[in-house]
Amino acid sequence: EITRFIDANNNAEVKLESGQLVSFYKDDFKGVVASPLPPPGGLGSAELKVGSKVEIIGSKTPGGHLGKQGEITRFIDANNNAEVKLESGQLVSFYKDDFKAVVASPLPLPGGLGSAELKVGSKVEIIGSKTPGGHLGKKGEITRFIDASNNPEVTLEDGQVVSFYKDDVKALPDLPASPPSLPGSSDLKVGSKVEIIGSLTPGGHLGKKGEVTRFVDAENPEVRFDGGQLVSIYKADVKVLPDLPASPLPLAGGLGSEALKIGSKVEIIGSKTPGGHLGKKGEVTRFIDANNNAEVRLESGQLVSFYKDDMKALATASPLPPPGGLGSAVLKIGSNVEIIGSLTPGGHKGKKGEVTRFVDASNNPEIKLEGGQLVSFYKDDVKALPDVPAALPPPGGLGSAVLKVGSKVQIIGSKTPGGHLGKKGEITRFIDGNNNPEVKLESGQLVSFYKEDVKAVVASPLLPPGGLSNAEVKVGSKVEIIGSKTP
Repeated sequence: EITRFIDANNNAEVKLESGQLVSFYKDDFKGVVASPLPPPGGLGSAELKVGSKVEIIGSKTPGGHLGKQGEITRFIDANNNAEVKLESGQLVSFYKDDFKAVVASPLPLPGGLGSAELKVGSKVEIIGSKTPGGHLGKKGEITRFIDASNNPEVTLEDGQVVSFYKDDVKALPDLPASPPSLPGSSDLKVGSKVEIIGSLTPGGHLGKKGEVTRFVDAENPEVRFDGGQLVSIYKADVKVLPDLPASPLPLAGGLGSEALKIGSKVEIIGSKTPGGHLGKKGEVTRFIDANNNAEVRLESGQLVSFYKDDMKALATASPLPPPGGLGSAVLKIGSNVEIIGSLTPGGHKGKKGEVTRFVDASNNPEIKLEGGQLVSFYKDDVKALPDVPAALPPPGGLGSAVLKVGSKVQIIGSKTPGGHLGKKGEITRFIDGNNNPEVKLESGQLVSFYKEDVKAVVASPLLPPGGLSNAEVKVGSKVEIIGSKTP
């Protein structure tokens, strides 16, 4: 859509359907107008009105919408060319001869539903293709009937709401009144953790796990799977996972001497709790019974109830003095540090970061790693990186260029840790009297450098060697970079 004209020649700025604003020459675009021709009968005898469900059957309207479906939102002119909201949510103006109304079939039901009663709430399977859209084989639930012929609207399992010819729909049989008894001896109740062990319920759910949310009849449950999907399941397909143990046995040593409490950081070291969580880490959010079996929020955000002997509390910061890992540097808030040990779990050895606070009186620090992660470390896993030197003069790495706030620079040395060689940026400030600078790199990272690692990038005083041809260059000229002489 044209948003404005950018000059007296009517070259225009256009807002594309993607939302991008682009300036175009006027001879690169044309207006899209409604067709003055009458429709060629594509709508048959169906009445077309706002709210009508339609299918795109022609290609006169540009955009490649053939076969899509949607609903008329308004008529854009007296010729009944219409704006259609497609199922994707896109609003498109169509020639009226490019679409036809999707209407319910007046034919009687050809027996596709067998003896099952079709009603609001019935679980159904799509067995025919008279209704356009390619829904054959999908399953869903009837939400309402759209006409007196009992053609239903169905909410499919993927969430799509579609109106179907009733002879495309087959009701799934009601759940059996007397399915085989539930495996195991556990009671099935709202909140029970369950696993799907059979395939009587259609949909391919074998092996999935979830939780009972309600019962759809006297004994068959609705289950919310771990993925979030709600499905009504035959009771015979469901196995109740055992409740957490009520054993009075003491903890089997997994937590060592650490006290397990709300907020404790823990690692999963056993597999008694189902779900394949061995090796994961998280934090205790609450205790679910008197035996201190705990609910843990894993690092992924998932909440899982665990046997207490499947958990090991991660030790608090060591009370021992550091074994010299910090050298003579003073560790303080804001210190740049490197992780040199592995006593702290998580595999952070070799990473770098900055001290944000101390987590206890022993000066074990919390560190913001370069990736943004906040981790509490044993202080003997941490080595402070030395401050920028205050004595040595620069070895001439800056040449004759003047180094000042705002200077564009390139990193030419590796004395400063972090692997920044070759990067470019801009000086934001000087961090000491020796003119060692803080540089904002092109990535946005702020790093303090030894000044001898930094070389100013200066503009060339030479005139251009003719590479611009005869073009006149002025402020606002569009240019292309054709050489590499400029660093």
